[in-house]
Amino acid sequence: MTQTATPAPVTSRSGHRISAADAADMLLRHRDGVLPALAVFDVRDAARYAAAHIEGAEPLTEAGFLTVARRLPKTVPVLVYCYHGNASQTYAQMFADFRFPEVYSVDGGYEVFAAELAKAEAARSGSTTRTASLSPTLLEFLAAYGFDPDDLDATRAHGLTPLMRASLEGRADIVAELLAVGVSIARRNMDGNNALWLACVSSNAEVVRRLVAAGIDVDNRNDMGATALMYTASAGKADMVALLLECGADPQIPNFDDARAVDLAATRDCLKLLRHTLR
Repeated sequence: MTQTATPAPVTSRSGHRISAADAADMLLRHRDGVLPALAVFDVRDAARYAAAHIEGAEPLTEAGFLTVARRLPKTVPVLVYCYHGNASQTYAQMFADFRFPEVYSVDGGYEVFAAELAKAEAARSGSTTRTASLSPTLLEFLAAYGFDPDDLDATRAHGLTPLMRASLEGRADIVAELLAVGVSIARRNMDGNNALWLACVSSNAEVVRRLVAAGIDVDNRNDMGATALMYTASAGKADMVALLLECGADPQIPNFDDARAVDLAATRDCLKLLRHTLR
């Protein structure tokens, strides 16, 4: 029996490949205006494209590639999808050869990409809340940063949601209330960071613990492949490194330059906490 080879699933960006879930996340952040620019290309045949395609995707052929590559600014991130994730890898390499620094082939192809996008959109549709249940303190906080109290997952400056902003400000009280009313802990900002990263910026241990208890992805990798553990190690935040390790952060995850948290440790204290991860 002949089997069609398909790429193994990936969970993050590597080798010009991106998981369908991460691709859906990038596309939705672009639609929200969080990710300023994004080009999406469909390299299937014209009939398949006409029948169904990802909204906003342009059809792309080998014959038309040169024209597209010359007109598209190289600062624009590029997503390419095909039938199953094979041909799109070839196109991704072509863009890379033209010195596009951020270009990805969507693993699994159109059907998987469309399914992940639909799943993410469905999850968002149930994310709105109602003003009546919010405390005066939270309403004041939302007003101060221009957030919509009827949609607590909507983003503002730098792609921050209220949860991200509260985490960045170290407002454990606001974080607790936002989590209690059911805001999304999966949202990511314009750099692909979740609220946990921002809590580490504020160095607020209580906020970190609340987010972890709520189930936030401790090992989320941003658009550069960096985790919160890598950030805290590189910033010399030994207390945050210790806390993240306690919360189960994986020190063996590499970034897109193949560096781990231990490789990025900026201080002796951080290195001591991570030395057990050396191999």
